[in-house]
Amino acid sequence: MYLLDQQLGYNIDQHDYSVRLKAARKFLNDGDKVKVIVNLKGRENEFRNMAMELIRRFQNDVGELATEESKNFKDRNIFIVLVPNKAVLQKAQQDPGKKKDKPTKNEVSAGV
Repeated sequence: MYLLDQQLGYNIDQHDYSVRLKAARKFLNDGDKVKVIVNLKGRENEFRNMAMELIRRFQNDVGELATEESKNFKDRNIFIVLVPNKAVLQKAQQDPGKKKDKPTKNEVSAGV
């Protein structure tokens, strides 16, 4: 189990946010922890509320895939550590999706 960092700025662009969210979901599905960090430098500390809202939005967007292990909203480096939800992971492993058992017309079998 690894701890992977996702660093965000408090004014992150929507595309960058979605890329980090997608990566975090992948890591959580693999069973890894994710630490979401917002670094505030200098005058950025005045926008602490925006940074906390961003982290909460990130946690809500991940949904039930993860639970909160720890958080720190008091220092300049605001962070939250998300741990994969074991019940959701077990359900995903039992039902990995509908895979095809039979080849379709366009598929060619490579039997030798």
